[in-house]
Amino acid sequence: MKKVSAVILSLLIALMPMNLFAAELTEEQIGNISTNCASIKLRLKQVQKNDARSRDYLGKQFETVSSSLMMNLNLRLVKNNVPNANVSSQQKDFAAERTAFNSDYITYSQALEELIAINCKDEPQHFYDQLETVRSRRETVANHVKRLNEMAAEHRKTILDMRDSLTAEKTDE
Repeated sequence: MKKVSAVILSLLIALMPMNLFAAELTEEQIGNISTNCASIKLRLKQVQKNDARSRDYLGKQFETVSSSLMMNLNLRLVKNNVPNANVSSQQKDFAAERTAFNSDYITYSQALEELIAINCKDEPQHFYDQLETVRSRRETVANHVKRLNEMAAEHRKTILDMRDSLTAEKTDE
C-alpha cells in the first residue's frame, strides 16, 4: 500500500505544472518588479533588439563557415581524391549544431516576446516565472554559440594539421 501511495504521489508531482515549483517572490521583490516595470520592459526591448542583431550576424557567419568554407573544402578534397573523414564529420556536426542554434534561438525569441507582453506591474510573479524561462533559453542559445565557435576552431586545427601533413609528404618526395 505504501508503494502504491508513493507511486501515485510521484505521478501527481510529475504531472503538476512546473511553475508551481518556481521561486515565490517576496513582497519586496514583487514591489521592485511592479515599481520598475516600465524601465524593465525598456531594457528587455533593448536586449531583444541587440539579440536580433547578434543573431543575424552570427547566423550569417555560421552559414558562411558551414557552406562556403567547410562544405566547399570537403567537396574539393573529395574531388582531388584526398577525402578526410574528420573534415566530413566536422562539417556534418557543425551543420547540425547550427540548425539547433537556429531552432533554439527562435524558441528563445518567442519566450522573450511573451515576457515583454506580460504586464509586470499587475502580474509580477508570472513575469518573473517567464523571465526565468527566458534566461534558461538564452543560456541554451549561448551554449550553441560557444559550441559552434569551438567546432570552427577544431575544424581549423584539423585543416592546418592536414595541410602540414600534405606539405610534409610533398617534401619527402
